[in-house]
Amino acid sequence: MPNKIHYLLDSKQAPGVVASAQVARGARGVGTFQAVSVSGPPGLQVALARDAQFLPPLDAPVISGMLVGGVYRLRVTQIPFRPGEELYPTVEIIDRIYPPLGREHRFPIPIVLTEEDLRLALDGALVSRVIYLEDSEIAEPVATSADSQTVVNVPTSDNALQVADQLGRPVAILRIGSRVPMDLNGDLTDFLYGCPPWVPLIRAPDRQALIESGQWPDVAAPPAGDAPYSETPTEDEPRIPAY
Repeated sequence: MPNKIHYLLDSKQAPGVVASAQVARGARGVGTFQAVSVSGPPGLQVALARDAQFLPPLDAPVISGMLVGGVYRLRVTQIPFRPGEELYPTVEIIDRIYPPLGREHRFPIPIVLTEEDLRLALDGALVSRVIYLEDSEIAEPVATSADSQTVVNVPTSDNALQVADQLGRPVAILRIGSRVPMDLNGDLTDFLYGCPPWVPLIRAPDRQALIESGQWPDVAAPPAGDAPYSETPTEDEPRIPAY
């Protein structure tokens, strides 16, 4: 048998090709809403579309429920380092994640519009990012904050979707280019890839925000050395935390 396997899908294919393949094979989650968070540099604004028109922009991060198998065109404005310019990236939802029931909005797929990627797109480049859920068996044991992402850059000749598939489970594809609509006031159905439906979601507040609003007690966590233990330790027996 050949050592190399031909990968049928590619991140360089047009938006919608991978999602359509997922729909055609009846992949899990197709047709369900998946929470997605779009964030970027401070001051950035993001607008979603409804009825073939863009809605008024919102301050990032913007969280919404998007259909698995859909392609969503965003309008990005108020780019801090390029005032007056706009970008229209696409987000292709190709799979879903499985958070605890009733807490889906707390675990959205993170779509991060980094300053570097925005600069490249504004200078005429096409930036493609495949967002994937890490495989816990091979993930690097490196601590990261909740609002950061581990980025793996691959050569343009490589298939980023295939690389992401080897590292985990791809769930979305972000493409940031320089394409703009001819007329924002016209019919944007084709530009919006059919303008699939979405549902607004409320961003889950973090602990500090709850404390500042008076909804959470401001109690400091005990130092690590003061954790309760099952019995008094001796020189011969290590301290074992009581759970």
